[in-house]
Amino acid sequence: MSQSKVDEVQDLLNKAEVFVRAHMAGYDPSHDWPHVDRVRRVALKIAKTLDPQPDLLVVELAALFHDLDGKYRTPTSPTLSSLLAPFLSHPALSPSQSDLILQIIPSVSYTSELKLSRNGEWTWQSTCPELHAVQDSDRLDAVGSVGIMRCAAFSCKANRKLLQDDEGGGSAEEHFEEKLLRIRERMKTPFGKEEAERRHQTMVNFLSSLSKEKELLQ
Repeated sequence: MSQSKVDEVQDLLNKAEVFVRAHMAGYDPSHDWPHVDRVRRVALKIAKTLDPQPDLLVVELAALFHDLDGKYRTPTSPTLSSLLAPFLSHPALSPSQSDLILQIIPSVSYTSELKLSRNGEWTWQSTCPELHAVQDSDRLDAVGSVGIMRCAAFSCKANRKLLQDDEGGGSAEEHFEEKLLRIRERMKTPFGKEEAERRHQTMVNFLSSLSKEKELLQ
C-alpha cells in the first residue's frame, strides 16, 4: 500500500472515531464509546485469525459504526446511509467496501440475525467473514464479566429490576436465560467460539453464586 493510501485510510479512521465518540457520548455505559472501542479491538483480533484474512478496513469501520443502527434509534433518526455518507464516500474506500459496510451493520445484532433467519433472509451473511468478526466481537462483549456489568447498566437505563421475583416482569436475571446464555451457540469464528465458552462459564458461576445469595432471602 502506498504512503498516500495509508494516509487516506488513517484520515478516515481518525474522522470515524471522532464522530462515533461524539455520537455515543450520550449513551449509558452498556452502549457507550468504550463498548464500541472494545468491539473494534476484538473484531480486528478475530479477523487476523481467519484464513483467508477479511478486509480489515471494512471490519474496523463496521465495528466502529455497528451501534449507530441500534436500539437507541428513534423515528426521527437519520437513515444509516445518510448518517455515514461523509465516511462512506471517503477516497480511502471503494464503492464495494462502502456497500459491504452498509450491509454488515444491520446484520450484526443477535436480534437481527434471529429475525432475518426466521424470514429466510440470512443468505450472504452466512459466508461473510467481515460480518462474522464484528458479530462475534460484539457478542463477546455481551457475555462474561463485562457482559454481566453491561447487563446491569442497561437494566438501570431501562428501569428493569435486577432480580427475578414472584411478581413477574422482566429482570436482568431473566435476561441471562432469555439471551446471554444462548449466545455461545451463535458464534461464527473459532476464536469467538473458544472465548465464548470461557465467558459462558463465568456467567454460569455468577448465576450459581446469585442463586445461593437469593436463598438467604427465603
